[in-house]
Amino acid sequence: MVKFAGKAIAAAVFAMSVASSAKAATCANRDAVVDRLNANFGESLIANAMSASNNVMEIYAKPNSSTWTILLTLPQRRLTCLVASGRGEGRLQAFLHDL
Repeated sequence: MVKFAGKAIAAAVFAMSVASSAKAATCANRDAVVDRLNANFGESLIANAMSASNNVMEIYAKPNSSTWTILLTLPQRRLTCLVASGRGEGRLQAFLHDL
């Protein structure tokens, strides 16, 4: 899965600039979001990429890929925003393919 995620993340960097206008309703402090993903879902970081505008896209997943979350961190705003979440490696691959 990491090999696929690496290829897909490169394609996702282009889409990240569009997501930089994310609304605060789905955003929070990065440390709080990451702590909650780990505590509630057992997810940890499996891949990340940085856009030309210095936004960071991160993919978190449970080791057996049962759940996953894609976050976009906007360092200048000090916000981390939920981009997508789901269950199953197939759905993650489909989401990344559509980026």
